Amino acid sequence: GDSITLGILSIVGSILFHISDKDTKTGLCSAVIAVFVCTIPPLLIYSWHNRYARPAVLQGWVPILLAMLISSGVGIIMGRVAEKYPTVVAFLPIINGIGGNLAAIQASRLSTSFNLFGKTDFSEYKTSLFLLLLTVPGHAVFLLVKALIDPTHIGAPFYFAFFCSALLQVAILLGMCYVLVMLSPTLGNMDPDLYSIPLLTALGDFLGTAFLSLSVVILNSAGLFSPGD
Repeated sequence: GDSITLGILSIVGSILFHISDKDTKTGLCSAVIAVFVCTIPPLLIYSWHNRYARPAVLQGWVPILLAMLISSGVGIIMGRVAEKYPTVVAFLPIINGIGGNLAAIQASRLSTSFNLFGKTDFSEYKTSLFLLLLTVPGHAVFLLVKALIDPTHIGAPFYFAFFCSALLQVAILLGMCYVLVMLSPTLGNMDPDLYSIPLLTALGDFLGTAFLSLSVVILNSAGLFSPGD
């Protein structure tokens, strides 16, 4: 989903960026918006006639809008980071993607337990601990891949701060899984899958970006990281 979205955004953005005429650019921007707006009704109709997707059409709006609001905050932080610490931006998708996916796995397990038995299985804490322990080796693999594709000499203190930020992010998200699933009875027994996963992934993006940005600021203040690294 992220890859498709970024791909479409990159292609459309590149086309619009290279158009110098202001009127032409305005017209194309309006056309792109119109196309997306016009696709909403047929997609809603199609989803409504699909019995598996219908609950998401009825109940999934609020979580999606809240997730979009949280993501807007992520964009603001990311913009500031890209301006002052451009080398850090390449690490944000790694910390955000892995943390959000680990939380989504646990949220899905808890939601299944709730839907089957009407309660949250707190014995799933072992799964949470296992997912938390997966954070370090999981990130290490992706950091190794990034180093092979795009070598960046950024220093050991940054990587230590990266792993600390990732562990804190995942620990909070795994705890939030239980909280969000337990809220289902107060939300009219809404399916936890409909609201927990969108909120957790958006919150994961926010926490990962915030923690890593704060770590870089602290390292920079201590003289262990510079914007040019």
